[in-house]
Order: sequence, then structure tokens, then C-alpha cells
Amino acid sequence: MSDIEIYIREPVLKRVLGWIKSKLGPLEELSVDKSQQGVRMFRTTEHQPVIPIVVQTGVESGPYVGIWFDSANTPWKTDVECAREAFEAFGLPVQCDPGLDYDDQDDFFRIDDKGERIVRLKDGLIGTL
Repeated sequence: MSDIEIYIREPVLKRVLGWIKSKLGPLEELSVDKSQQGVRMFRTTEHQPVIPIVVQTGVESGPYVGIWFDSANTPWKTDVECAREAFEAFGLPVQCDPGLDYDDQDDFFRIDDKGERIVRLKDGLIGTL
């Protein structure tokens, strides 16, 4: 994978940043164009190579926070592996791309208190089943 991207339902942003720091070390926050509401950009300061990270609240005007690690050099080999760790850390529903075995862009891996499964999003929107 060239990057990792997950969506966590209704997390506390401070906890999300703490979790990222526990995995990748200190972060530096970067400036963002004010027109990008809900978007915060970071990069690792000690992890090498540097990993750019985008955190977006209110994804598609919904309750999900998107986290995008723009690097193949993360602790996770796949989005699903990262989603599992995030669910373990937060106990909140997490969704992500299910991987190469699923061709439809509306198919998502979902993990929550009901277990793990592949879901098809209604209208292609995160959080709609």
C-alpha cells in the first residue's frame, strides 16, 4: 500500500492525536488553507522517513473523522490492520478500504462492537449503510 486511510466514528480529536503520537512519535502541525474547514495537517518529527498526516473532522458532513497517513512507511501494512488497531484503541466504529480483493469503490471494511464485515455504502457516503 502506498498510504493508509481510515475513518473513525465520533472520536475525541485529542485522543486521536494522542494515539497517532503513540504510534509515530511527536508531530508538527502544519498550516492549512482556512477554506479547508475541519482539516488539520501534521508531519512526524522523529519518525523516519517523515510521514505527512491529514486529519479531517466531519467527513462528508457526518460523524466520522478521516485520518490519512500519506506514506508506505507506517506501522501498518494495510488500511484494515490500522483500522483494527484504531478500534482496539477507541472502541468506536472504524471504516476503511477493504483492500484489493474488493473492486467496488462503495465496499468498505467496517469494525465495530458487532465484529468485522464488508459493507456497501449507500450513495458512496462514509457512515451510510
